[in-house]
Amino acid sequence: MHSMKWPASISCVLIVWVAVAFPQERELKRVMRSKLEHAQQILAAVVTSDWAALERQSQELLRVAENPVWVAAFRTPLYTRQSEAFLRATQDLLDAAQRRDLESAPIAYVSLTLSCVQCHRYTARARVAVASAETR
Repeated sequence: MHSMKWPASISCVLIVWVAVAFPQERELKRVMRSKLEHAQQILAAVVTSDWAALERQSQELLRVAENPVWVAAFRTPLYTRQSEAFLRATQDLLDAAQRRDLESAPIAYVSLTLSCVQCHRYTARARVAVASAETR
């Protein structure tokens, strides 16, 4: 009888984990896809000097970054720094759009892109480290 409680306990934990983790993972993927789409539209706006689109897409990107799923995805000091760099670059894009600044808009876009690449590299390394620790 005692041995039957253990599998039942594990089953309950797995069911709860699946019910909580998978919807959050799907939502995080949706948020990340939205960020990518806005970043692509920002590139088009920078290249064509479409200031209205640059301002609109930068504002939308800032709104996406407020999504609680993205904010809570990774709670580490390094991820927080990566997130802050992303938000600074996005704000710099918005400021450049409002000033119609041909010089700073592409620089801000490059900063935005680098913040994304660096963060994805960081999170990939973190996932590998977690997976490696779990196999030990």
